[in-house]
Amino acid sequence: MAEKTFWTEKASMKDFYVTPTHWIFTLCTFGLYFIIVYLIRLNTRYSLTNERLLIESGILSKHIDEIELFRIKDTKLSQGLFQRFVGLGDISIISTDDTGDLTLNCLPNAKEKREQLRTLSNDARTQKGVRTLVHE
Repeated sequence: MAEKTFWTEKASMKDFYVTPTHWIFTLCTFGLYFIIVYLIRLNTRYSLTNERLLIESGILSKHIDEIELFRIKDTKLSQGLFQRFVGLGDISIISTDDTGDLTLNCLPNAKEKREQLRTLSNDARTQKGVRTLVHE
């Protein structure tokens, strides 16, 4: 089966505009904080396919990391107060991959994206015959 892309997304700047601490840091650094955050978010891209989650990042040099979906153990969604105002969220991913745990920051429609990621990772585990052991 061919690899199918479900979504590709960049981190949003919407939360920056309504969060007072971002403005305080920006004023204290004469705008440098805003430029750094903007460049980092502009140059970070997340892509979800039916086989893997890809993370491309880097301003001057590029880094590409991926997690096979069958290796994802758990996902978590967190939304700060100001992120909730503008419809953003952070998705934390716990995996068995050598990459370790990752966080996808400031994604629009994060709740739906997390649910889709969870569904696809469960499907990938079923398709590959991967079973997880629960230690209590």
